[in-house]
Amino acid sequence: MKKEIKTQFYDTFVCIADRCSFTCCQEWKIAVDDATYSKWKCLSLDKQTNTSLNQYVMQKDGNRVIALNEHKQCPFLNEQKLCNLVLAFGDDVLSETCSSFPRQVHEFKDRKEYSLVSCCPEVIDFMNQQDAIRFTMNLLEMDEDVLFQIRTMMIAIMQNQQFSISNCVMMLFYILLELNQKKIISKNDIDKYMQESVLKELSEAINKMQFKTLDTFEENNELFLDMVENYRKQDLYTGYLEPIAMLAENLSSEYDEYKITTHLQQFEGQFKMFEKLLRNYIVMDIYTNSLMPESTLENIVVMFQWIAMEYIIIRHTLFLKWLLEEQKSLTYSDVRDYIVVISRMMGYDHEDIYEYLEKSFEAFVWDWGYLALLIGKN
Repeated sequence: MKKEIKTQFYDTFVCIADRCSFTCCQEWKIAVDDATYSKWKCLSLDKQTNTSLNQYVMQKDGNRVIALNEHKQCPFLNEQKLCNLVLAFGDDVLSETCSSFPRQVHEFKDRKEYSLVSCCPEVIDFMNQQDAIRFTMNLLEMDEDVLFQIRTMMIAIMQNQQFSISNCVMMLFYILLELNQKKIISKNDIDKYMQESVLKELSEAINKMQFKTLDTFEENNELFLDMVENYRKQDLYTGYLEPIAMLAENLSSEYDEYKITTHLQQFEGQFKMFEKLLRNYIVMDIYTNSLMPESTLENIVVMFQWIAMEYIIIRHTLFLKWLLEEQKSLTYSDVRDYIVVISRMMGYDHEDIYEYLEKSFEAFVWDWGYLALLIGKN
């Protein structure tokens, strides 16, 4: 029998339906699998016309998805934020995407891994309640393959609160690049990076480096505008993205260096209040998305870059939101909602991630210095 690894709150998660602050039935692609499509041919919500549910399905990017209405909502979502399909036919009528979200399962040769993705506000609420992400099995005690051990090392370092999130991200990327250069990786190679003395040495080296705050700000701003461009064109997440994107465009053309530097320093204190949540969010992302059944070490490196990008863009969107709100205190609801929005925006398949990196950067795998520029220094 295969071992099963779950996040500690996987089995207790329940969709809160109409009480959800950010429905999953709005403003993103809802896939319709083949089995559901066949089932829907024989079902209708309108007894008078008897038109099948398939009339609500369209092709997008080579896949079948539910066609959203003029409000960018699923046509089956009613005014009470409940699903008319479930009310009429029960849960069995739902597509695989709807019935499983936000759960994610990866099946390896020797184990099954269960997780919850960060695109759901209820999952973020769970994360916010935890001092640290825990699992149903002790990952450090599991003698699995090398890639599993590397991911376990990544999680352990990210959970080490001796080091800031920024330093953890930079240290991990440095370690991954070093390991990626080796032809053969042993358990000793991985264990070396779990030693406190090695981590302190890496962290101290990072602390001695000079980081230009405005260079990091400008690169983050351009990266944010590039990432949200398609969503703005499609009028998706307009209430969240459009006001801060307009501010970002203004700042990309002209800003007062002293004021921005001062604001960034002030914002850091606000942002740090949510460090526990953000650290948990990154740990969950590493567990869920960095290692897949067919992954190579290069895949892990690339996916970690993507996770770092998500964190950077979340941080930058919250800075822009904070600026727009005239530097009022950053609220938990803003942090939660923007984590959800950015997670949904950047929840690409691996092939799409590689395609984006190929179009936007010179190489799939960055130099350490570029990631350090994006992260900057606390």
